[in-house]
Amino acid sequence: MRRFIAVLLLIAPAAHLAHAARPFVTDDARVVDEGGCQIETFVKSQRRYDENEIWFVPACNPWGVELTAGHIKVDGNQNGHSSTVLLQAKTLLKPLVTNGYGFAFSVGTFAGHANSPYINAIGSFSLADDRVVIHANLGAIRDNEANSTRRTWGIGAEVLLAAPRWYGIIESYGMRGENPTFHTGLRIWIVPDSLQMDTTVGIQHNSPERRFGTVGLRILW
Repeated sequence: MRRFIAVLLLIAPAAHLAHAARPFVTDDARVVDEGGCQIETFVKSQRRYDENEIWFVPACNPWGVELTAGHIKVDGNQNGHSSTVLLQAKTLLKPLVTNGYGFAFSVGTFAGHANSPYINAIGSFSLADDRVVIHANLGAIRDNEANSTRRTWGIGAEVLLAAPRWYGIIESYGMRGENPTFHTGLRIWIVPDSLQMDTTVGIQHNSPERRFGTVGLRILW
C-alpha cells in the first residue's frame, strides 16, 4: 500500500513494487491501525499509447498484521488485456516515530498468468517534525514466467506542503535489468486521516518511452 511496496510484471517491461500508501509505489513503514481497514483505488493511463490500469486494493489489520487482497485489471492495445490478484501481508518491525525511524517487512504475490511472489524490506525516516519523511525499499521478486529472480528497490520522499491536508511526493523505483521509473504527485486529505484524493505523473526512459498519469482515492475507517 500501502505499502513498497514489490512487484508484478503486469506488462513488460515495466514492473510495480510492493503496494504502498497512495500515491507511492515505494512502501512505507506504516500499517493500517489495528482493527481498522482501508480501500485504495486508482486509474493509471499511459500517455504514449492506449493502455489503462484499474487497481482496487482493500486492506485490513485484524491482529497487528496488515492483510491486503486486491484486483488489478489492465486493458490496452500494446500488451492486450490481463487480470491479476494481489495478496500481501505486512508487519511492523519498529513503528515510525517523529524525528526517528521505523522498519517494516512485507511478503506477497501477484497471482495471474504466472504467479510472482515477492519480499520487501522497508525503512522510513522522519525529518523536521514529520514535514519530510524518506522511504527506502529493498527486495526481490520471483519472475516465474521468465524463470528468474530480480532485485527490486525504491526510494522516495513525502513533503508536507500545507498542514494538515496537502502533501507532495517524489520517488524513483525499479528492478534489476530495467531502467528506473521517476514518479511525482500530490496527496490531498479531503477529510484528514479518513478520505484522500491524489494524482501523479511518471516516466520511464525506455524504448518505447513510458509516460503515465494516475488519479486515486483512499478511504480509511
